Amino acid sequence: MAPKKSANLPDEVEAIKKSLDFLSAEIKTVAAQQNKIMELMGEIQSLKIQNIEKDKKITFLENRVADLEQYTRMNDLIISGLKTRHRSYARAAAASEDTAAGRGGADAPEVDRESLEQQRPKQIKVHYG
Repeated sequence: MAPKKSANLPDEVEAIKKSLDFLSAEIKTVAAQQNKIMELMGEIQSLKIQNIEKDKKITFLENRVADLEQYTRMNDLIISGLKTRHRSYARAAAASEDTAAGRGGADAPEVDRESLEQQRPKQIKVHYG
């Protein structure tokens, strides 16, 4: 049995052409979107690499800061067993310097001057070795 010939053959061909044109336009749109996605994927990979490099640099700098802080603490001198009166030492020392420089300073309270005398080292010997 042979296929039937339709009287609407030119209409069917026109419909197929329109459908083909529509599909062709859709394929072009999808291809353009796919290219854009590929560009963005490349950019994401580049940013991931930059992020990893920055993480490594941050870790290196944190370690360097820790080493420098440790190095500065290496020669610290810790003094314990002194009785102190907080805040009065600075005022008393400043008043003592003012008196020595001839700028007055004799008006420092007796408590401050007493605290300063208690906090001054009598004889501290430091041995390096």
